[in-house]
Amino acid sequence: VLWTGDQSGSWNYIRWHIPTLIGSGLSAQNFATGDVDGIFGGSDSTYTRDLQWKCFTPVFMCMSGWATNNKNHIVDKQPWLFGEPYTSINRKYLKLKQRMTPYMYTLCNEAYETGVPAVRGMLLEFPHDTLTWGEEKTRYQYMLGKFLLVAPVYKSEGKRDGIYLPEGKWFDYWSGEAIKGVQTLNNYPAPLDKLPLFVRGGAIIPLYPQMMYDAERPADTLTLDIYPSGQSNFTLYEDDGLTREHRQGAFAKQLFECEGEADGTQPVTITVNPSNGEYKGKLQERVYLFTVHTNKKPSSVIADFEKKKLKRFKDKAEFASATEGWFYDPADRNGVVYVKTKKLALATKFGIKLKF
Repeated sequence: VLWTGDQSGSWNYIRWHIPTLIGSGLSAQNFATGDVDGIFGGSDSTYTRDLQWKCFTPVFMCMSGWATNNKNHIVDKQPWLFGEPYTSINRKYLKLKQRMTPYMYTLCNEAYETGVPAVRGMLLEFPHDTLTWGEEKTRYQYMLGKFLLVAPVYKSEGKRDGIYLPEGKWFDYWSGEAIKGVQTLNNYPAPLDKLPLFVRGGAIIPLYPQMMYDAERPADTLTLDIYPSGQSNFTLYEDDGLTREHRQGAFAKQLFECEGEADGTQPVTITVNPSNGEYKGKLQERVYLFTVHTNKKPSSVIADFEKKKLKRFKDKAEFASATEGWFYDPADRNGVVYVKTKKLALATKFGIKLKF
């Protein structure tokens, strides 16, 4: 881990660390970080803002014991010490970070194999866009992998200016709103509890069940959060999470593919390929939960492992208690189709098709 040293929390501390982590990644240093809100100084707001965006970096740490000048005179740096609303906001992002473990873990393995970092300067993903080459447009934003655009707030204000979206389709992570690329967003609403976060069209983001810590419970349900846009794919990496036996080949990879459009102008087809590879403790079967973002309700959802249409449920409660089936919620982030399978062997290849 590359650590940026003993520093004092402030708005400038956040501002300086965004390009610091981007530059470290461009130098093949994947695991670079600074303490959340530094080890000195800081405040309730700077702590919360710094924690938000660092939840979307590979290394996350708090150093406690020297902070004595916050408003509560607390000699510590912990996410629950400032009280509400800060505690709940911090909890929200820590829980999301935990759910995104399979996405981040895969990115860190990619860095191990190739040197390409998880925190990527925009030019790494968009090398032909000359606006990403210099610092003027993209100094304070980055891609987490190929699918998430993170634009941290580094000022004491409830908005964010200068968010540049390159070519392609983008989605606001929180609202599901579709946004055209090749534009700069100014005055983007960003109250204290909202980190500006955007999803690239075509994203397939794997999520584990909500846990308080890694391996608290089996990851026997894998959620795939999907934003259809043309053809896209993501290869999930998994190992035992405990040893370095992956260096002797004890790991598995699984390819997920998607084809279609989020606006329902064409069917959406999702292909789950077999998990290849073995490691100690590997699950042999699991439930797949797909959350497919579309503003149009499907006429049917077909699973080829059943060779029939899946049952549609009228509400989320019915869907949650079912073994398999689907449910459409038009009020959830501009429209989300939930599709659930029964437990399937990881050696199984199958497809899901949404018809409109």
